[in-house]
Amino acid sequence: GKAVTKMMAFSEKPVWVLVSILLLGMSILLLSSCAPKASPFPSTMPATVAWGTSGAGGEKSWWICRFKISWPPGVEADGTVDLLLAHAVVGPVLHEHSKDLSWWRFHRRAVRDETGHQFSFLFYSTPSVSLQIMDALRESKILQQALDARIVEKLTFDDPAKPTRTQIQATSDGHWSPALQRNWPSYIMGVSSLWLGLIDDFMADAPAHDDDLSDLLEQYRQVDSKVTALWRKEGQHAFLHHLSAVFGYAPLMIKKEIQF
Repeated sequence: GKAVTKMMAFSEKPVWVLVSILLLGMSILLLSSCAPKASPFPSTMPATVAWGTSGAGGEKSWWICRFKISWPPGVEADGTVDLLLAHAVVGPVLHEHSKDLSWWRFHRRAVRDETGHQFSFLFYSTPSVSLQIMDALRESKILQQALDARIVEKLTFDDPAKPTRTQIQATSDGHWSPALQRNWPSYIMGVSSLWLGLIDDFMADAPAHDDDLSDLLEQYRQVDSKVTALWRKEGQHAFLHHLSAVFGYAPLMIKKEIQF
């Protein structure tokens, strides 16, 4: 009958076809049974935040926590301290309060001027939440060690009683178009979350906390090397190519020389 004919036709197929089908089935089974490692840090935009928000803001505002990092003359800025602050100081606080934040991001800079080497944590929330976050940061034992060792010279917080950046675009570059200013916070939050997640992945085999600040900094120095190597090797395709793809591979105007 027809059923027998179909079975005979299948049995006559080359052996490699059968092997391929078997391997494909095993691959699907393995992929479906392997769940990704859960990260302690938020990696997606909160569900309460919708794209295209007008930016009325209500009582919410942007708040900035600035960490001025020691930078002696004649030496390069030590970016390792940025990782320490992001992961060991801000990370636990961010994990605890991320549900209360509409947007958040990091900012890194090191220029020989009055501001110097500074790491900043920016977040958009209510005054009450901002106070909780600032208090939690002040209680960080690792931050206190960094302050005592003069690795971090100064800690500056906005006043929770004076919300002055209520517009969503308030911390975007004022030279950009209004539409870009309003929507850029979602982009940079994703980038900051990705960077923090990479640090967390590479710190997986190291203790989460260490009583010896020098040892902890050395761990972050090794992690920094790994993150930098990943950026150098995979950044072109993973970041720049796919960013270009989102915008339909349209030509991009480069107005000045830039270091990627």
